[in-house]
Amino acid sequence: MDDQNFSTKRFESVARLRELLFGLERDLGIDTLSQNELDILYAVRLLAVDSDGVIRSEAIRKHSLCAKIPTPTFHRGLRSLIDKGFVARAPKTRARAYVLGPRAGTSHA
Repeated sequence: MDDQNFSTKRFESVARLRELLFGLERDLGIDTLSQNELDILYAVRLLAVDSDGVIRSEAIRKHSLCAKIPTPTFHRGLRSLIDKGFVARAPKTRARAYVLGPRAGTSHA
């Protein structure tokens, strides 16, 4: 397989994955979130797997999905996810600790 054909196939695969992802986001009711909100929510979800479910703001901020989001935009996106119920402030913790919220299918309240 030549390089151009390989690139064409890979691009088609990425396009199909994006189409599948969009359908899953629609099914979950998160298709109205901005791309930054989605990236923050995905980072929180992934980080929750490797922790006790409580994720520090710094860890979310440093995640590869969020690293390029400007800081003010990151904080607006996180606040928006809290307001919408996808993320919640972690109970019985210091400030800047979060858990997945009820709209993300989990509640730690």
